[in-house]
Amino acid sequence: MNSLFLRTLAAFVAAFITVTGAWAAGVPVNAKPAFWTMEYQGNRLYLLGSVHLLPAETVWLTDEIRIARDKSEVFAFEAPLKDADVTMGSFVEKHGRLPGDKMLRDLLGKTSNDALEQAAWEVQFPPRMLATVRPWLAAVYLELYAYLKLGYSQYYGVDHVLERHAESRKASFAYFETVEEQLSYFLKLSPQEELRYLKSTVKDILEKPDMPQRLIKAWAEGDTRGLEQLIDEGMAEVPQLKAQLLTVRNRKWLPQVEKMLKSGKVHFVTVGAAHLVGREGVVEMLRAKGYKITGP
Repeated sequence: MNSLFLRTLAAFVAAFITVTGAWAAGVPVNAKPAFWTMEYQGNRLYLLGSVHLLPAETVWLTDEIRIARDKSEVFAFEAPLKDADVTMGSFVEKHGRLPGDKMLRDLLGKTSNDALEQAAWEVQFPPRMLATVRPWLAAVYLELYAYLKLGYSQYYGVDHVLERHAESRKASFAYFETVEEQLSYFLKLSPQEELRYLKSTVKDILEKPDMPQRLIKAWAEGDTRGLEQLIDEGMAEVPQLKAQLLTVRNRKWLPQVEKMLKSGKVHFVTVGAAHLVGREGVVEMLRAKGYKITGP
């Protein structure tokens, strides 16, 4: 299971639902997430891996992150969330529904559809609302509700907190892609890969219900290796998903990060933590190009 795009979808559903939940056992209250500083010819850029939905109790703004935040002039994020609910709604209507009178249960078969319905009830999402959506969208909905059930909220997510701070300072913003560009990566999956993605998500919900807590715990402890392993575990059955949602996007972002670093302005870059860890993460790709980066 992965938390990519959950922030965008959370913005979409926030206007329609109110979700409450209990504090998730095992998630540290005081977090010390991994944080990197990149330097080039006297210029500096900061990199922070985000968890897009968090419990209210999690405190992650360490002194190191706070000082870097206050020194920064431009705040960069994956995509702008202004009017994201409208964009997401339009995208879902255009690309998220099965064509004609097709039903998701017909694509899955009885056994897999029974498992889907069980997983949906586990995360408190009415199965009937998945009846005519494409497999990729059903998977994303289930992932989102796995977090919402625990009481996690976009409002307390790292991105949202930093955005509010930047707005209060009237700082500048930069983005790596649009919301529609983000979502379009799902459309690159083949029908077979879409189904594998959904079945893998259902399996994780039923067999690894503690995966959201494990992911956030690894992030909160700054355990980049552990986080990498959990991401690999969650995407093991759908390698094309990892290629599209992580590796391809990471490579596309590199020139933009380099341009930010050399701009003469201090940038604070916040993207999903999954993008910054591992051999194919943004940090290691930049190190391989010879940039000086301090951090984990």
